[in-house]
Amino acid sequence: MPRYVTDAMLAGLAKELRTRKIDCETIHKVLLGHEDSRVKISDPKILKYLKERNGSVTLITADSELAEYCSVEGLPCIRVQDIVADYIASASGPPRGQLFTR
Repeated sequence: MPRYVTDAMLAGLAKELRTRKIDCETIHKVLLGHEDSRVKISDPKILKYLKERNGSVTLITADSELAEYCSVEGLPCIRVQDIVADYIASASGPPRGQLFTR
């Protein structure tokens, strides 16, 4: 069981995180055994999976509605837009025009 899962919109992020040794899979890989994001997985199915994991799996998403459902249910969720906005608002951001990399 992975520590993090991404929704279909962020499937590429899961792959990149794995290259950085972060335990992350796509929700498609976890629930369907493949990474074909053309197959729709409903928000209720994603929420059911997360609830069954009792907070041990964190969803990473760009879907504001899905993130709100997680918040209401008390499920761990990282909404990418929040992370980006917090980073930009912080004084620690890179100088304008520079790419942030680690």
